[in-house]
Amino acid sequence: MIPLDRYPKEITLRDDARVVLRPMIPEDADGLWNFLRQLPEIDKSHFHEDVDRREVVGGWAKSIDYDAALPILAIRGDRVVGTVTLYRNKTGWKQRVGIVRILISPDHRHLGLGTAMIREIRHLGEKAALNYLLAEVIEEQQAAVRALERMGFEKAAVYRNFVNDRKGDLHNLVVLLHPMSGLEKERLY
Repeated sequence: MIPLDRYPKEITLRDDARVVLRPMIPEDADGLWNFLRQLPEIDKSHFHEDVDRREVVGGWAKSIDYDAALPILAIRGDRVVGTVTLYRNKTGWKQRVGIVRILISPDHRHLGLGTAMIREIRHLGEKAALNYLLAEVIEEQQAAVRALERMGFEKAAVYRNFVNDRKGDLHNLVVLLHPMSGLEKERLY
């Protein structure tokens, strides 16, 4: 279990707005659903389920398992304005790889929130003793790719016409990796 004693954590954005970062709890279902509803369609393509359905998001909230998926919410006032989730396998060959999904409300982009949330997930990855963080981004989301690269992620692969959006249109998938600091130490022994 990753220690979560640093939460809630308050950060200040470039517009001087104060945002609180904290793990999602079951009572956040409605706030998360409202957040997801206002995202652009391309952002919703990441999900395996229809996030426009309230019962889907409610099901997530009822079955939170921080060891498998640790969702950190960014809350401004009483509104969810961003999420970053660290997904981990508890066993198996990828148990030391964390998969990162980050979503920012369109009206809170370019304010430093994404950077702060990536920093947060890197910290959590360190606490979980992960070797790598992996992020998958549709190539058209160049701002997200640049933000991840600024935070130490490196492009590992671009898969052409690999994923489709909810309309069925194909897009290139960019896979980015962030080697964690403990990885080099492990290689030395």
